[in-house]
Amino acid sequence: METWQIILAIIIVGLSIIMPIYYSNQRKKKAKQEEEAIERMQIREYGRKINDETRNKHK
Repeated sequence: METWQIILAIIIVGLSIIMPIYYSNQRKKKAKQEEEAIERMQIREYGRKINDETRNKHK
């Protein structure tokens, strides 16, 4: 084997290891952001519900 073939093989093997790890981390980040967005919406809705209940008590 020539030097360029060895270098190419190392690059291909390296990418085949790194790319799945990278995409796995990206999926985890996206899922976490979606969870946080849902949680923020739930908190906002809970706050609105409490505000409405308080307003209705004082009417």
